[in-house]
Amino acid sequence: MPRAPQHQQPFVHLSRLIREQQQRHRTRCDLRHLDDRLLADIGLDRDTVKREVSKPFWRQ
Repeated sequence: MPRAPQHQQPFVHLSRLIREQQQRHRTRCDLRHLDDRLLADIGLDRDTVKREVSKPFWRQ
């Protein structure tokens, strides 16, 4: 993949950061709607999910 011109690189970085934060937000929303059986299948419990979904979208 060709590199962006030097003056566009900060915008490329910002765009990537925004996409990652959007994905994190969507993932947390999806976790919130899983039932206890599905959470157990992926090794999570309801308390862990509550902690995760309460984080701001910019936190990993």
